[in-house]
Amino acid sequence: MNLKHISKWIQQEEMEKILFDKRIKSWLLEQGPITNRIKLKHKFELKLLRDSAGKVEISDKSFLDNVDGDIRIREVILFADENPKVFARSLIPENTIKNGLKKLGELNTKPLGDILFEKNIFQKDEIVFSIFSDDKKKYWGRKIKYYVKSQPLSVMEVFLI
Repeated sequence: MNLKHISKWIQQEEMEKILFDKRIKSWLLEQGPITNRIKLKHKFELKLLRDSAGKVEISDKSFLDNVDGDIRIREVILFADENPKVFARSLIPENTIKNGLKKLGELNTKPLGDILFEKNIFQKDEIVFSIFSDDKKKYWGRKIKYYVKSQPLSVMEVFLI
């Protein structure tokens, strides 16, 4: 996915002041699994783009509490009726897999949301919002920091609507 991050990350209060599209806002503020929301009305499909250790930007590492060690980068596209609906990028430190939840390293094509919401072991800590673009359009996205057994991970979702 060739998306460019074109604005700074902002808090919900700021986002509410500049985003008036209720449909997009409803996706950004969705509390449950995005996959479930898609499955309610559409045929769901997940395409795995990447799932490997890699280098992350300083700002991403800072969002993850400046963790040490390798960070697994998992990128997927969620489809609704064969149309791309969400680009998601999860950053999962290896220490989070090792000391938090081993299943996070074994997702393959299973949606991360299936694990995040299946048990009450994940704590949502912080959520921020931003704007992205490709050559044609601007899109809103969100980034959420979670903890599992005091270990961080982040999930960024860009809504292609």
